[in-house]
Amino acid sequence: MMSKAAAQICTLLFIAVAGVGASAEPPIPIGAARQLFLDDHLIASMSRVKRTVESAQKYPGNPVLWPGERWEPPMATVYGSVIRDGAKFKMWYKSGMGVGYAESYDGIQWSKPPLELTLVDGERSNILFRKKSKTESPEAFPYFYELFGVHRDDPDPDPSRRYKMGFLDIDWKYKGSDGDPWHKGQRRGLGVAGSPDGIHWKLMDSWATEAIVDGATHWMWDPTRNKYVLYGRTRKALPEVAAAWSTNDWFKTWFSGRAVARVESSDFLRWNFSKPDAAPVVLTADTQDKPGTEIYSMKVFPYEGIYIGLVQVFHATPEESTLDVQLAVSRDSIRFRRVGDRSAFIALGLIGSWDRFNLSLANNDPILVKDELRFYYGGRMYRHGPYAGPDKGPEKSGIGFATIQRDRFVALEASFEGGEILTKPLKLQGRKLHLNAKSDFGEIVVELLGADGSQIARSKPVQRDGLDIPVEWKQDLPKDHDGPVALRIKLQNARLFALWCD
Repeated sequence: MMSKAAAQICTLLFIAVAGVGASAEPPIPIGAARQLFLDDHLIASMSRVKRTVESAQKYPGNPVLWPGERWEPPMATVYGSVIRDGAKFKMWYKSGMGVGYAESYDGIQWSKPPLELTLVDGERSNILFRKKSKTESPEAFPYFYELFGVHRDDPDPDPSRRYKMGFLDIDWKYKGSDGDPWHKGQRRGLGVAGSPDGIHWKLMDSWATEAIVDGATHWMWDPTRNKYVLYGRTRKALPEVAAAWSTNDWFKTWFSGRAVARVESSDFLRWNFSKPDAAPVVLTADTQDKPGTEIYSMKVFPYEGIYIGLVQVFHATPEESTLDVQLAVSRDSIRFRRVGDRSAFIALGLIGSWDRFNLSLANNDPILVKDELRFYYGGRMYRHGPYAGPDKGPEKSGIGFATIQRDRFVALEASFEGGEILTKPLKLQGRKLHLNAKSDFGEIVVELLGADGSQIARSKPVQRDGLDIPVEWKQDLPKDHDGPVALRIKLQNARLFALWCD
């Protein structure tokens, strides 16, 4: 147990570091979960330190899947999912106007198994089902328009529903008065199908929710809520955005205010919002964005106690009409904040590349392979319509992936002049502090602060590049000190990605 004197010291330390009295927020517990720096949750102040998005590095062999079989149309993109299922990676993807299926043992070399489900000119194909035309759907899925994704649902007691598929349904000739407010004469919503093996599918519900209105819808399983949380398309333009951008000639004819709304469900069939335009909006463009920006979609996944959003951003102007991927972060899956300077997490390809103008996100959480996180995405050589310029590109697309090293979404970095980070009061739930950092050509020094801001302990310089670097202290830490502390982290030509303790 802590001595009375030590307890008094910890109380003084908390007051000094927090800078306030009894009304101060309780110290933030720091345990084995990695503390990332996508927001200022831990940060009291920073000096000469910049938060930088760590752009994902594209696999040099991209695209790993490209339409090349005789039966394939020139479009293959994820609108779909990639999951690791036993010894295999499995992929469901948009193949032209249908759903394609592929398998791999490493997620790089993919095979397209010839199935009896869809014959093309009498030849077996890897197409599970497909549309005959834009408005004419497969008989088994009467309103199917476009794939969202697939996930494996092991808790479902019905083995015929082990795999669940979500897709956009459209009734093109809807006569009711409660249809889609943005697509007159149409009914739009989430269709759901189930499968025992991911190959043979049966319709479960054509209209599970009508709170989503278009493609590029994503979901996650949230173990904290024990629910599915879906982020789908809606429309909302903030008044200040409309006021600031409406002076542009293209505003009325080009800008539609795409945004992301949120619904949740315990079983993927019954959702808390079901009516069009009823779900709460959780992300939309703001005046910090370039004029014409729209939030096309957002794939969210839980990660080390936070929610990270992969934001598909549409640069919707006549001269651009491109989509790239940025980052957002949330502590509750509802309130999201864009990250850093909103630079691309997955950037458009350079001239000469296959993913030149239009990136789309797989509807699955990133896949950890050794010490790397893989993000599968679709890349297109052509711009999103409408586009007013001559640089359009052919209508071809494929699928690839990009990676980051584990936990390295953003860096807090400082150059040779040196920078300093001061944390809020912390409750260290262990005596060994760990860093994920790059300081092999610089250094990081960590100070444990006392009640008057002086050092309780100071680390030896950290001069390594590593995903798990134990901090070594110059002196022994007080054995009876388990109260609130703060960390002062000094960086010189160094980047800090995460910290934790055990």
